[in-house]
Amino acid sequence: MVYDNRNLAYDLRLFEEEEIYSSAVKTPKKQQAKHQPKSEKQNNVVDMTKKPIKKVKRRKNNFFRIAVAVVFAVLVVLVVGLIIHGQVQLTELNQQISAAQRTLEEQESLYTQLQMKVDASISTAVVEKYAKEKLNMTKVANSQKEFVSLSQGDKVELTQESKDTIFDSITDAFSAVGA
Repeated sequence: MVYDNRNLAYDLRLFEEEEIYSSAVKTPKKQQAKHQPKSEKQNNVVDMTKKPIKKVKRRKNNFFRIAVAVVFAVLVVLVVGLIIHGQVQLTELNQQISAAQRTLEEQESLYTQLQMKVDASISTAVVEKYAKEKLNMTKVANSQKEFVSLSQGDKVELTQESKDTIFDSITDAFSAVGA
């Protein structure tokens, strides 16, 4: 019913001229108006006092809806801000990682160079050259070599006397028998 009252202002049939029918011939009112003087024309004014128009209540802003919308907007802004902040930190950490990798590669290259220098300085050729030039040493000739052979196996001689007591010798005797 409310919708019917809203559309009254747009109902153009109210403003159209009505057709006047005669018993013999149908002639529209417009054609009759041309033939009639102006004083005889009908008034097409709509009387609004007959039926009161219901006022459409204006929608009040609900405080709860506004608060929820504001909280939602703040949350969206915070989430977007956190995402941007995370991306910035990720970019900075990637840059630090790449800088550390470059430093590591440089240090590994330097280590390889220093290791090659150390290996070159300790090689047998360098040692022989140092022994010949600085220490005036020569290689051993075959005539200087002397071979020693032991036919009876390895022997051990003790040069220090042992100061054992009688009790030590008895203990050693019993342990020798038990073994």
